[in-house]
Amino acid sequence: MKQSDNLRHLIIAIDTGASAIKVVASLAGDEKCYPFTIDPFCVDLDDLHQSDRIPDPNLNFDHRSVWVGIDTKNYAIGNLAKSRYGICPSIKTLKSDSIVPKVAAAIAVAHRKFKLPSKFNLSISSVLPPGEHAYTTNVSTDLTMALRNIKTPAGKITPILQKLTINPEGYGILNWHRIYGAARNQDIGVIMFGYRNTSVLFSLGGQLTGLKSSDRGFHQVLEKISSLSGGGYDENDLARPVWDYLINNDESGFRNLSRSKNYELESSMIKNAIDKALTDYRLNLQNWLLGAMQKTDMIVLCGGNSEYIGNSFDSFLQIYARYFEGRGYMIQQHIGSTSIPSEITETGMAVRYLDIYCLWLELHCSFKKEVISG
Repeated sequence: MKQSDNLRHLIIAIDTGASAIKVVASLAGDEKCYPFTIDPFCVDLDDLHQSDRIPDPNLNFDHRSVWVGIDTKNYAIGNLAKSRYGICPSIKTLKSDSIVPKVAAAIAVAHRKFKLPSKFNLSISSVLPPGEHAYTTNVSTDLTMALRNIKTPAGKITPILQKLTINPEGYGILNWHRIYGAARNQDIGVIMFGYRNTSVLFSLGGQLTGLKSSDRGFHQVLEKISSLSGGGYDENDLARPVWDYLINNDESGFRNLSRSKNYELESSMIKNAIDKALTDYRLNLQNWLLGAMQKTDMIVLCGGNSEYIGNSFDSFLQIYARYFEGRGYMIQQHIGSTSIPSEITETGMAVRYLDIYCLWLELHCSFKKEVISG
């Protein structure tokens, strides 16, 4: 990796997900990483009324509210897009459609966090769903062009791009298991259960294969819960209460959703809707996975909702064991708790950060090797 003068070097891994833009960043050589999230909302200000097209230069700039300028366009990202412009996350659009401004926003926030000068070296690793793998070359070209010059609330920044990789979602965890985990010298399959979609990818004989995505993500569960409960709840409002109920058996979030004087009845209806929606979702998902699976030694379940869907796959793996040479699988946090730094676990979102943490770790180790060899 060629260094430009002796500029400081930002290493950053970014997942521009539908539930949150997840980021792990550090300065090259630092052992400690800095994880943060940005709300997933994004709007091209050119699409708005003329008076809203110029960003507020006095914006309280942080990881929740940021705008970036790329070429002649300006974008509002995160809470700013939601609170000022009323933008909702777009679940149906391709991730590749908005990855450029979201990556630029993550770089702007990290630039401010690390108090970098306007010019600095930059190495990036990001992800696309396996189903969007065909867009990798176009996205890489767009990012290379766009990140040369970024306008931010703190001023103009001009990163010098040293390294850019776009991997399929789940590749970070897959690669970790191949290098450090139980899948060394073995074939491995990864199932990534995300908010927007569910994806699969495999490494057979060291080669990536079988990259597929579907729209069977956690959002589909929330849509079904809203429909079955009769409450007309917004899926975005359901996400946290449903998650807390499934993971922690915590029903307190339902009270914030309540619209009825009979809270106990409404809460019971929501729980019944969750049970029904998950049963339908698991059956639907298993049917899709049957057509997506390939023969392999190990299956790793990844993504935020793998925590509560994992146990239901015991019977799935036993019934369809002919698809696997081995019957065991690991849920993603089994990369080993001692391998996950406290700055990741303390976010309370370790299962959602792990894929990009592993990608950051790959960048970090690559830089260390080059320093030693150099």
